[in-house]
Amino acid sequence: MFVAELNQPLTAMKSLVSTLLLLHIAAGVIALFVGLVPMAVQKGNRLHKRAGLIYVWCMIVVAATALLLCGLQPFKMGRLFLTGIAVFSFYLCFTGWRATKQKIGLFTPADRFLTYLVLVTGVGMMGMGTYLATTLANWSLPIVFAFFGALTTRFAWQDHAKYQNPTMKMAWFFQHFTRMGGSYIATITAALVTNVHRVVPPGAPDWIGTVVWIAPSLAGGLLIGLTVVWYKKKFAGKVAVIARG
Repeated sequence: MFVAELNQPLTAMKSLVSTLLLLHIAAGVIALFVGLVPMAVQKGNRLHKRAGLIYVWCMIVVAATALLLCGLQPFKMGRLFLTGIAVFSFYLCFTGWRATKQKIGLFTPADRFLTYLVLVTGVGMMGMGTYLATTLANWSLPIVFAFFGALTTRFAWQDHAKYQNPTMKMAWFFQHFTRMGGSYIATITAALVTNVHRVVPPGAPDWIGTVVWIAPSLAGGLLIGLTVVWYKKKFAGKVAVIARG
């Protein structure tokens, strides 16, 4: 009887963790599919907006469940890192969505609080990467901690600067699609890393995992950069036509 009573909290905890994990996976899978819709349809139409909003809510669930799973399960460095990636992806998604609401430079206290919270998270990830580099023989985890910590810090610092000095007209447009695109890349990365063991044979070099972590960000960042250049040329052409008219 006493043993059964002791086991009840453990059973309840396992059930809670299993439920959170299912929610986390389900929201992540939905985000991967629905996130493609805004990229494929006409920008600004009803389908674009609704699919984007579903994506935002999925990323809220992914980040919230990741934080809860990290706190409820035994501590593992890899789990802590994946939680940091979930926060990073959510921040990009949330600030990309909020950009459409900030066209006239109105920023709420919640915007600022989230920015500074994520800024601390990014600095902490870089610090963790530095610490792990001095304690681990394997450089894979320190590299990805430092890499994504630097990215997180960079984006949060950009927003801090924006609060001090609101940017030019149409900056919201570029922030919207670059941040949403960056969030989608981070989501793909997390999915790849979580499932790479199903493809890579046991005993494979550690650098393969590092490449899987970093390559999507580099490739996706290049595509986003090319898209920014294309839109700037498009907008510049429209301005030139209006000026001649």
